[in-house]
Amino acid sequence: MPNTKNYIAEFGNKTFDEVPFNDADAVAICEIFYMPFENVVSASADKNPLDFSQSCEKLFEQRGCKHKALGLLLTNVPSKRMMEMSAALRYKDMKIIRVKSVYSQEPAVQYCSASFLLPDGTIFVVYRGTDDTVAGWAEDLNIYTRKGSPSYDIALEDLSEIAEKHSGNIILCGHSKGGNIALYTACKCSDEIRERIAAVYNLDGPGYADMSLFSTPEYKSLLPRYKHYVPSSSFIGMLMEHDDDYTAVKSNKHIGMLQHDVGTWQIKDGKLITVPDTDIVSKVVDEWLSTMFDNLSPEGEEAMDKIVNKVALGLGYKTLAEVSRHAKTAIDGAVDAYNSIDPDVRQAFTQAFKGGMKVLRKSAKFVYNTTYKTADTVMQVANNLT
Repeated sequence: MPNTKNYIAEFGNKTFDEVPFNDADAVAICEIFYMPFENVVSASADKNPLDFSQSCEKLFEQRGCKHKALGLLLTNVPSKRMMEMSAALRYKDMKIIRVKSVYSQEPAVQYCSASFLLPDGTIFVVYRGTDDTVAGWAEDLNIYTRKGSPSYDIALEDLSEIAEKHSGNIILCGHSKGGNIALYTACKCSDEIRERIAAVYNLDGPGYADMSLFSTPEYKSLLPRYKHYVPSSSFIGMLMEHDDDYTAVKSNKHIGMLQHDVGTWQIKDGKLITVPDTDIVSKVVDEWLSTMFDNLSPEGEEAMDKIVNKVALGLGYKTLAEVSRHAKTAIDGAVDAYNSIDPDVRQAFTQAFKGGMKVLRKSAKFVYNTTYKTADTVMQVANNLT
């Protein structure tokens, strides 16, 4: 089925004057931004913007002119899409103002944003999702257990600097954790900057520690400009507390985790192919995770925070690919780190997630009773869970 590859092939010879920037362009740029543009683009906004195509070519050359995988879970497809876009007339006049990257293991921070300058002067800021770094995955959980992340403050400062140096409308966009950061930044930036925001794209981004963000006047004012997409069998987008103002998209994959890859999202005639709602599996996962985290005590949250970060550091390697290559050493380090944690903390962690499968079965029944009473399949799933 058609995806970003087909979109670039079909519309790559159309300028933004002929076919205005749209949702498919946002998805395509998010997909290629897993490429390490920070290796070839300056972090300074004071320098002249670089041609997008030249940046792509330089990065490809730096990587040996080969389409290499980006990590254990990230394929080489973003590299292929990047070079297809770099050769397309549509993106010829697009420039990159800067790429800002911040990495830290403690506290866990994996932040990267790129500010693109579209031909009409619009600033398109894209936030990278979780990459192959261990810190990136630890940060995802810290957003819940620590009620936020240092990436939020970095993003706000980043946007403020870009907005000060460049006039024009602003579009914020992110996939996965990047979508979470995009929405947060749009809600928390200054009123002056928010007025310049033409659109906010949240592409299957996880939620937040609580619902407070969604009750703010800033969030409500953004709703007409807010574009929240999740795949039909969304898993990541159902994590933590999230809004229900999303549109479900068809994917070329059937399994929720595989659908998280925006490169699998279906696009036809330049538009994302949508469906009325997420499917049964996604709704069961949503109910299950909401119940589990809502019932998590402060002691359980603290235990999870300590264990996740201690074990992440204990792995001893920066990326998941390195962990995979040195599996024995990494696992030994993680086990030693876990064993060094106070027994009471470990007990609190175990107790917090005890009975998870029973909660899952109850969640499946709840979804059946409230939404899918005519769908016998969900009951079959529920009955097979225990």
